[in-house]
Amino acid sequence: MIKQLYKYFWLAPIFIFIQVYVLNQVLFNGYINPYFYIMLIICLPQITPRWLLLFFAFFLGFFLDIFEGSIGFHSTACVFIAFIKPSIERLIIPKNTISEEQDLFLQRLGSKMFSVFSLILIFTHHTILFLLAHFKLTKFSEILGKICLSSLITFTIIIICQFFFFKTEKR
Repeated sequence: MIKQLYKYFWLAPIFIFIQVYVLNQVLFNGYINPYFYIMLIICLPQITPRWLLLFFAFFLGFFLDIFEGSIGFHSTACVFIAFIKPSIERLIIPKNTISEEQDLFLQRLGSKMFSVFSLILIFTHHTILFLLAHFKLTKFSEILGKICLSSLITFTIIIICQFFFFKTEKR
């Protein structure tokens, strides 16, 4: 299991680099910003100890905060989705669907289960992030639009990555 988790620590700098130097530079319509890096939190195996999941999420968010010059927005959103992830797993993923040691990939969970699971986490992450960063009651509808569109674009990018870069045997 430890060997399996090491790959996430090695992938983290790559995902942070892609997020900071590619995705943050290309705003869709100057309005939508996908946050692709949360795929690492979403895909961590179920057996990941909760303390490690929270630490890893904080690590990802903290480095994004440093590069973006924000004050804890990403780390707060990441730690929150890491905190609720085990509960969402229990609700969405039936027991014996996959082994607890397996990564939570699209090809293993199936498209419906992965979509529901990841969309809940993505939408939660984006809601917390955008409310912390941009909250004003006068701009609530604008923020809601940004949350929904950014969540959809993030989900689309994660699905594309799952198909091309994380090919695994089905179940």
